[in-house]
Amino acid sequence: MKYPIFILILLLIPFSLAICEDTDSGKDKYEYGLVTDNEEIYKDTCTDDNIKEYFCSMDDIATYSILPCVNGCKDGACQLANEQPIQMAPEEDNYPNLELYLYIIALVVIIGLYIYFFKIKRKKHY
Repeated sequence: MKYPIFILILLLIPFSLAICEDTDSGKDKYEYGLVTDNEEIYKDTCTDDNIKEYFCSMDDIATYSILPCVNGCKDGACQLANEQPIQMAPEEDNYPNLELYLYIIALVVIIGLYIYFFKIKRKKHY
């Protein structure tokens, strides 16, 4: 008799785990959306000319990004416009100067190798 209860519990485990759901299907700043995670509801909201856009992460956890709204934000969504944007703003740029940093690191490594092989190593042979 214990086995049917055990099997029933195993079958119900996936339904008891929290699932993250997003009504606007991810990062869509032009559509108002709600994210539900662990019975908590998070709403896309305007903050000045930016939007706090909620979405489900790869781990099914509610998270958000602050994204710019070039033509303003209203009712939890960025506004579209037929005319030119008020200002030019990049989307989300998490690593603004990553290429510059990589070039600098490569340059430092090359200079370090040059100094080691042509300056320090030569002195050891004499």
